[in-house]
Amino acid sequence: MTDTTQAPGLFTQLLPLLAQRAVLITISKLEEGDRLQVNICPRQVKEGENQALTTPLSACGTATELDNELVAQVASFVVAQVGLYSNLSAVERELAEAERVAREEAKKKQKTVGNGGKKADPVTKPAEAEVKPEPPAAQTLSLFDAPASDANKEGD
Repeated sequence: MTDTTQAPGLFTQLLPLLAQRAVLITISKLEEGDRLQVNICPRQVKEGENQALTTPLSACGTATELDNELVAQVASFVVAQVGLYSNLSAVERELAEAERVAREEAKKKQKTVGNGGKKADPVTKPAEAEVKPEPPAAQTLSLFDAPASDANKEGD
C-alpha cells in the first residue's frame, strides 16, 4: 500500500502570504553545475511600508535538494512574514490610537488655556466678559469757568 497523503506543496504554503501581498518568484540556473537559485520576493503593498515585509527568501541547491527542502523553508518564511505583518499591523493600530488620544488631549488643554485655566463646560454658556466700571466723566466747564492753566495766565 502506498501513502497517498502528501505534504502541502509550495503554492499551498504561499497562500497565507499571498492573501496580504503579491509574491514574485524567480528561478535561475547557476553557473556551477546543476545548482539552481530560487528567490521568493514579497512585493511592496504601499509606499513607506516597512522593508522587513519585503525581504526575499533565497535558496540555492540542486533540483532534488530544492524539491526536498524548499517547501519547508517557504512554510517557515511565510509564518515569519505573516507574523511580522500581523505584529506590525497591531503596532501601527496602537500608534494611531495613541496619536488620536494625544490630539484630543491637546485640544482639551488648548480649550482650558483659552478660558483662563477653567475647564471647558460644554453645557453652560461661557461667562460674560467682566463689566468694568466706567471712569468718571470729565467735568464740564461752564461759560464762566476757565481752565486752570488759562486762569493762571490772566492773573500774571
